[in-house]
Amino acid sequence: MTNSDVVNKTAAVGSIENANADSGNGGVSAEDMALINQLARRELKAEEVYVFPVTLCDNETDRDCERFSVSALAKLAELFVGKTGIFDHDPKGANQTARIFRAELAADESRSTRSGEPYRCVKAMAYMMRTEKNADLIAEIDGGIKKEVSVCCSVGRKICSICGADERRQPCTHIKGEYYSGKLCEKILEEPSDAYEWSFVAIPAQPNAGVTKSGAFADRKYDLSSEEIGMIAAKCAELKRENGVLENRVAELKSVEDKARADAISEIIRLGRFCVPSFGAETIKAVCGEMSYAQLLEFKKRIRKDVMKEQSERPKSVFYNSENNETEESGGLQRIGSAIRNTSFRMKR
Repeated sequence: MTNSDVVNKTAAVGSIENANADSGNGGVSAEDMALINQLARRELKAEEVYVFPVTLCDNETDRDCERFSVSALAKLAELFVGKTGIFDHDPKGANQTARIFRAELAADESRSTRSGEPYRCVKAMAYMMRTEKNADLIAEIDGGIKKEVSVCCSVGRKICSICGADERRQPCTHIKGEYYSGKLCEKILEEPSDAYEWSFVAIPAQPNAGVTKSGAFADRKYDLSSEEIGMIAAKCAELKRENGVLENRVAELKSVEDKARADAISEIIRLGRFCVPSFGAETIKAVCGEMSYAQLLEFKKRIRKDVMKEQSERPKSVFYNSENNETEESGGLQRIGSAIRNTSFRMKR
């Protein structure tokens, strides 16, 4: 287990139609009874057992953006034969209820997965003893109450669907669930090494059969070689350097933007004083402070355009303002003051 990751996937108890159909042998075929008796300590009779199909897992992408490869499913079909069924992954012996006696890789050519692959799943047959204790459980399975099962297994590799890197040995920077050049990043579960158990669960992590997974990595210790540790450390150092470069670049761009904003506001204040002396610098600065840089540039462009138009089309009369000892131009430039006032009104709203 030191070189594998434990994963749980929730699937569904398959259709029980014809699972125990009358075959003249207690509802179970002779072939299935032969397989069941390979697991039993004594030879069981068909009327003593109840069999039902279970869809264990598939190659569909789950909500964690992970999926089994088809080769992994084929291996899991072998590993789950003989594995016990319990409740809620509680490993107490008293919880052992059923056991898988047959499993295979099944195909549904009418379906495709989210990643575009033909749909594949592990379908198994399980059996339990027809006892008084199991009577209620059998009734709940037949009635569709007990439908979800969660399987627990270990996988040796998690492969990035974008670059093919192994998450454990060569972690990459691609993030599950993100798109890269239109392709969804997924982790493909490969090389299963063991199947531990399957459980009846009350509430599956996901509503669709065979599409749920939860990891159990937080408390695990990995037996990594010094070479693997060195590769991970080098990758972390590289990412840290790249992050530092990006942070410096962001700071530089912020400084450039701040200076550009200050220059644009200064120009707008100058034009505003020239057009409408009654508007003070602080008023214009407050109005501009609520604008984005793109809005500032557009505002400055429109004011400058109006100033040039007024200067070329309308006669000017220059008079002296005794309050601030400056000369002012009258006439059509009042329209510029109206633009500033309208902008101020819109920003306040």
